[in-house]
Amino acid sequence: MDVDEHPLAEERDEWETVVEECRALADDYRERGWEVFTAVPGDVVPVPAPGDSRTEKTGIDVLLSGEEFAELSALVDAVDFDEFEAFRAYENGIVYLTLLFRASDAETAVCLPLYYRVTEADRMLERVRAGDAMKTYLHPLSGEERLEFDHEDPTPLFPPQDVSEE
Repeated sequence: MDVDEHPLAEERDEWETVVEECRALADDYRERGWEVFTAVPGDVVPVPAPGDSRTEKTGIDVLLSGEEFAELSALVDAVDFDEFEAFRAYENGIVYLTLLFRASDAETAVCLPLYYRVTEADRMLERVRAGDAMKTYLHPLSGEERLEFDHEDPTPLFPPQDVSEE
């Protein structure tokens, strides 16, 4: 997706930095011989979103192209992801994330640059604080299929002010 069309077009410098750092992390793993999937999402939304009456999901909803989703699905079917790491930055009310999911035995990783606006994440954060499991949901535009990654400890995904309060 062209950066000018991206939902973060006004935050271009920060977003481009996160995308570049994610790609550099993925390249580091590739240089060590790992298979790495990475993609820049079309959109990222905290769920439940403000005004969303659906309650079955809690976490971050990520839109991928159909081709990227198919590639990721094949990778997820082939290995078991057992480790998770998050890198976080915060600027202008937006949490920027680089998520890294690893299947250590298979030397396979998924590396994703993500973001969410804190003003849109109140319901998600409240539910996670109340004990709901937080997940990253990935799906193609059709929305018919989805992949889920669990976050046993979602704290690294919270805004910095949430982390400092704990």
